[in-house]
Amino acid sequence: MYNKEFKKNILQLTVLIAALLLISSEIVKSQARQIGSFSSDSYGGLSTSVQAGNIIFFSANTQTYGRELWRTDGTEAGTFMVADINPGLGGSIIGYFEYTSHVMNGIIYFRADDGVNGIELWRSDGTALGTYMVLDIVPGSGSGAPGGFTHTNNMLFFTAGTGSSLWRSDGTTAGTFSIGSFQIVSNLTGFNGNVYFSADINNSGQELWKSNGTAAGTQLLKDLNGVFGASLPCNFHVTPNILYFMANTNDGWELWKTTGSNASTVQVKDINPGNAGGVLSVYSVANAGNIGNTLYFSANDGVTGYQLWKSDGTDAGTVRISNLTNGVDQNGAFPVVNGKVLVNNYASEFFWQYDPVTDIFDESAYPSRIWFNSYEGKYIFSGNEMFYADKDSVFGCEIYYADGNTGTSPFFLESHLTDNWFSSSTQGFNTICGISGTNLIFSQARSPYNAVIPLFSIDLSASASCSYPSVVFPVPLSFTSAHFVWSYIPDASQYELQYRLQGNPSWNSELTSQTWVAMNNLTDSADYEYRIRAYCNGAWTAFSDIKNYNSGLTVNDYILHILANKSENDSTHRIYWLKTPQITNMQIRYRVAGTTTWQTVSNSNGYRRLTGLIPDTFYEYQWRANWGGTWDQWFPSTLYFYTKNETLTGVADIIPDNMVPLIYPNPVLNSLQGNFRDETEYYITDISGRICQQGFFNNNNVNVTSLESGLYILIVHGGISNSSIKFVKK
Repeated sequence: MYNKEFKKNILQLTVLIAALLLISSEIVKSQARQIGSFSSDSYGGLSTSVQAGNIIFFSANTQTYGRELWRTDGTEAGTFMVADINPGLGGSIIGYFEYTSHVMNGIIYFRADDGVNGIELWRSDGTALGTYMVLDIVPGSGSGAPGGFTHTNNMLFFTAGTGSSLWRSDGTTAGTFSIGSFQIVSNLTGFNGNVYFSADINNSGQELWKSNGTAAGTQLLKDLNGVFGASLPCNFHVTPNILYFMANTNDGWELWKTTGSNASTVQVKDINPGNAGGVLSVYSVANAGNIGNTLYFSANDGVTGYQLWKSDGTDAGTVRISNLTNGVDQNGAFPVVNGKVLVNNYASEFFWQYDPVTDIFDESAYPSRIWFNSYEGKYIFSGNEMFYADKDSVFGCEIYYADGNTGTSPFFLESHLTDNWFSSSTQGFNTICGISGTNLIFSQARSPYNAVIPLFSIDLSASASCSYPSVVFPVPLSFTSAHFVWSYIPDASQYELQYRLQGNPSWNSELTSQTWVAMNNLTDSADYEYRIRAYCNGAWTAFSDIKNYNSGLTVNDYILHILANKSENDSTHRIYWLKTPQITNMQIRYRVAGTTTWQTVSNSNGYRRLTGLIPDTFYEYQWRANWGGTWDQWFPSTLYFYTKNETLTGVADIIPDNMVPLIYPNPVLNSLQGNFRDETEYYITDISGRICQQGFFNNNNVNVTSLESGLYILIVHGGISNSSIKFVKK
């Protein structure tokens, strides 16, 4: 029933959600403002972004234009579709925008399909007039399919066709041409005026090539594996004077380097002696970082597993740094912050850091999460400040903040009005697009009831923490009543919502310490204006921009949408949902997370108060709709909320230092230890949320021998708090 008439109603729902998510358009004191709104398609929401100076480019889908090229500088005026390249709903850009675009000299080059010439090479300076096709590589409706972009010395290099042709471009039609044909060409990397890549020209295997941008200057640099057998050079990493890469020879996958000549192209070190791989076990992507010419990467010497290593390009200068029990995550990046190299793994809740000045390797105060390595755009550093996508049991998935100092408050702002902590493995997180000037730009996490994906911006130069709420919208209950709900401001002790009939010069005012207010006795089907402000630290903020609401708003939809959940006090919670002519009654079932007995309640007015709850407790709930007297199935995903008091801003606020949860060893083979009291209830789920084991701690011990190898979550109930901790079963 969840897909009934979905296509018919999705556009109408998109309009509704866009109308309800009435976000302020002016930044005040570090609160978010909405600068755009998009629809999802088969490629998801916004693409991973590509930055050119202060312009952040991305592809996004709308109901009017399909998926096209967009840009933002963090302001509402500076956020717009660059050009409707393929007019109408068709859209010009397919998925993987970040892999099929590249910035050179402030211009973004990308592939697009205008509906006439196929997928070809385009360029844009961020304006409609400055966006045009560079060359129709395959004339007519055929596609040149450019990709694999890099640049050096003001020359753009890319592959075309099926990845078998090497091209160069100076950004003009005349200056765009092929410089070589191969069986396959890949891993293009610009270094000191030349492009280096792996290629196979006669089916003898991919080896190391270089090109200066001419056909004559495109040549095999070195056959690392002899006449037969491919060395598959990959994972190139540029430093000021050395180009590092990984290759597979008789010594297995090891670290190599070159400065551009055949003689300088050598294996740096046989890290894992023999033919076992030291840097890879199979052909795959591996990240690295550098400070100057020193490379930082993960490697396995065959004894300690994958650890953090460094290399100055010499055998003697290639040494292991870490000796972590759980090793270093091979998929992780190696950001450099304040001169220190950061690495992460699944076992630690914080990045580890290496200081090359003091030669000290220890745990940092920067949070590390498993999804940092699984998805793009989940964290970003600006100086020593870290902004990252995370979740807690109070606010769900939001943007959090850390400055590397222990005790930094992690909660940055509330952009969701539901605690969208999912039991599903497809947990949605906010995605950070980038930083333009002083603006941090991110998109809201997509959840099942969202039909639009808002884009937000925060002014990082406004250091104070108080502002009017960034998210405020009405929940229609009838044609004469509505509840207005808004985002929580940590420092606010009071809010003022003002409203009036459109055209009326005088405002009506409602004061409250809660994050909602009931508006009864509205005029039926009338146009209203409203605005909101907050009282923090002895002063009122400015009012938000004036927004509009028609009390006769009606939406036809067969899908039940949860709009917000709000804590009324430590034992009462409100669940707001969208009434439609098709859905006039619904049920909620809820329980303490991890327990087995549901409590079920019904509602027909647009919100339900859940009373008699246990304070400071993590709850889960599901919902279902009623159509003409027939109850639908329970919605398959689960949402959560946390009962709290008015001053609570996160679970950490109620956990004393000696109660911070700890488990070890991690990874574990047989027995998992923890600092929990005996008879504390626990259950273990896999990453899809399926309960695999449950019971009680005995002598701080849980036997996990029966679990298959993989990633699990230990959820503990009892004591002063509820906790969830990731662990790996060997």
